[in-house]
Amino acid sequence: SRKGNVTIFVSTHFMNEAERCDRISLMHAGRVLISDTPAGIVGSRSAATLEEAFVGYLEEATGPEQPGAPGSAAETMPLAEAPGTPHGQSQKSLAGRFFDLRRMFAYTRREALELARDPIRATLATIGSLILMFVVGYGINMDVENLSFAVLDRDDTTISRDYVLQIAGSRYFTEKTPITDYADLDRRMEDGELNLAIEIPTGFGRDLARGRHVTIGAWIDGAMPTRAETVQGYVSGMHADWLTRKARELYGDAATASAFQLDIRYRYNPDVRSLDAIVPAVIPMLLLLIPAMLAVLSVVREKELGSIINFYVTPVTRLEFLVGKQIPYVVLAMLNFVLLTAFAVFIFGVPLTGSLPAFAAAALLYVMATTAMGLFLSTFMSSQIAAIFGTALITMIPATQYSGMIDPVSSLQGAGAFIGQIYPTTYFVTISRGVFSKALSFADLSGAFVPLLVAFPVLLSLGAAFLRKQAR
Repeated sequence: SRKGNVTIFVSTHFMNEAERCDRISLMHAGRVLISDTPAGIVGSRSAATLEEAFVGYLEEATGPEQPGAPGSAAETMPLAEAPGTPHGQSQKSLAGRFFDLRRMFAYTRREALELARDPIRATLATIGSLILMFVVGYGINMDVENLSFAVLDRDDTTISRDYVLQIAGSRYFTEKTPITDYADLDRRMEDGELNLAIEIPTGFGRDLARGRHVTIGAWIDGAMPTRAETVQGYVSGMHADWLTRKARELYGDAATASAFQLDIRYRYNPDVRSLDAIVPAVIPMLLLLIPAMLAVLSVVREKELGSIINFYVTPVTRLEFLVGKQIPYVVLAMLNFVLLTAFAVFIFGVPLTGSLPAFAAAALLYVMATTAMGLFLSTFMSSQIAAIFGTALITMIPATQYSGMIDPVSSLQGAGAFIGQIYPTTYFVTISRGVFSKALSFADLSGAFVPLLVAFPVLLSLGAAFLRKQAR
């Protein structure tokens, strides 16, 4: 290593190993006592051995031990409480052993430097989120429009063509080449060319004029049940509207008059656009996946490289280690939040009608919980490949299936309902949709903040409890 100008850092508790190093630092309670060559340290204390010099520096750092009789309080008292040590210094030492801000921020600075030295990771974390939002926002489209349909018109009269125009004139359907027979109908439905086929029987116009019962066939592609039910609703509504219009033409307004009229209005998202519902739900999903994955990789990467040994051999506590690593990714996640929100408003055109400060506060609590979830998952994983796939599965399945992104949590049952009620994404989806679509404020959303406040300390405590302080 000397010939190659390579510096090797060694953490050790054995003096015979320390004596072989070019330079060493003696530490106690996270504080460097002295840094010099082994010979220089021995000479500075006028000691016979390096171990004797180390003991001398320890005594100097913790206060001189007062002589006393064997078994006296001075002999049995812990070193931090030895006579001559001020009480405040002892309390500070005890507090520092549990949580020390300097040690925590040392890990924060180290993690931030690693991100700065690896700009690709930080860039992908931000730009990757925008790409995913673009893909998911436009990919998950629940608007049932531009459905292809064709007609098997066996009557071919003015009134049958008028019935067809009722459907063709809608923005929901696009008319295709007429169907010639049942074989043509089956073939085109099987090929997926048609979503809807209408069969108008022979004598449709004549029977209708004579007041006879007439049956029209509607063949719907049921491969996708949700879409098929929507198509059925469209056809039923257009059929009823056509009948009402014809009755009014024949018998006047009195034929369709009623004691009351039901007018339906959509209070939120009046145009019933999928984007206005999907995009606010995509933001919580991405603020779960990316921060959790970065957090879990930050710990698992150290396990793979072996640098986790620094955590094992230093006085850093589990909480200091986890929180120190978490802070840079919380900052990065909040940057993601700003970009995703701007993308939703200015690119997708989804209006943000509620309280932006309340949304930002909820996002901060949420990313603290999601990064804590990643740190918790890192305690069970030892390779980066497993961490990526495991985190993606564990976070995305509950987020998409049980958090109310597509189906309301209230409609779930059993284990799915339980997961939906305890999962942080459920409550941030509620906040996100409330701020974007319903113009809600902090007071309106306060109930959804409580689970987010609870999720962060619970997940962080679980991570600290399962994190090993010693190598197996």
